[in-house]
Amino acid sequence: MTKEEALKNFAMLGAAWFGNSKQHFAFSAYCRLQGWNKLADKWKEEAEEEWDEAEEVLNRLVELGCKPAELQEMMKTMEFPFYDDPKQQIETDYEGGKGAIKMMSEMAAALSDDYPTQKLIYKWIDGEKDHMAWEAQYLNYIDKLGYEAFLAEMM
Repeated sequence: MTKEEALKNFAMLGAAWFGNSKQHFAFSAYCRLQGWNKLADKWKEEAEEEWDEAEEVLNRLVELGCKPAELQEMMKTMEFPFYDDPKQQIETDYEGGKGAIKMMSEMAAALSDDYPTQKLIYKWIDGEKDHMAWEAQYLNYIDKLGYEAFLAEMM
């Protein structure tokens, strides 16, 4: 990956986080309405972290010299599907995390001469690994407890 490609992917990552944050806020609200308050709290926390990460991308791009008109094109929010099924949401998010870690690792390598940006990327990789760990734990609970018992536990 070239440095130019890495910076485009960096901007795309911010756009993805804005869109993913919106998806997770909506899913959190849906879970709360269903009475799955523990699940709702977890997804709301994730949505807030993603929003903060998207802001970090935006701020770093400005620091790198991007103008507002350029940012408008670079940071167009990506749309993500909305799910009604917690298991589907968890599984889809978990699988997406694998690709995100790979892409961020490649970006970090391509931006080896830009320490501030690289440092942010490594922080996000760690965050994504943490996110995937609780998703793996929830999927394990579903397998061990059964889906209905898992949902009851999330109340």
